[in-house]
Amino acid sequence: MEQSKNCGHQSPENGTHCAIAIALKDIFPDVYVAADCMYPFGNADDECKKVSIPLPPIARQFAKLFDGFYLTPGLRLLLPAFEFPIEIHDEVINMINIDDLHGVINSSSFRVEEISVQQCHR
Repeated sequence: MEQSKNCGHQSPENGTHCAIAIALKDIFPDVYVAADCMYPFGNADDECKKVSIPLPPIARQFAKLFDGFYLTPGLRLLLPAFEFPIEIHDEVINMINIDDLHGVINSSSFRVEEISVQQCHR
C-alpha cells in the first residue's frame, strides 16, 4: 500500500501505480488496471495489449474505496489487505513468458497465497 498511496495524486498514471496493479506486477510487469478489468500486457493500441481480464467484485469495490481517498492518500494505508481470484484464459497464458514466471515463483518475495490465479479454458 505504501507504494501506491499516492496513485492519482503524485504519480502520473493511475492504472499502473494503483495497489492492484502493483500487486500484479510480478506476474504482469506491464499491467494496467481500469475500473472493471485489467490489461495484463498494458493499455495501448498494440493488439496483444487489448487483452483484458475482468476484475472480481471485491477488487472493483476496493478500487472504488481506494480512489475515494484520492485527496487523503495517507488514509489509503488504513485499507485492509485482501485476496482476490483472477481467471486467466488460455490466450493470456500463451502470451506469458514462462521463464519469467518461474523466476517470480521461485523468488523469496512472492507468496502464492497473495493472489489466487485460475486458468480458464474457453
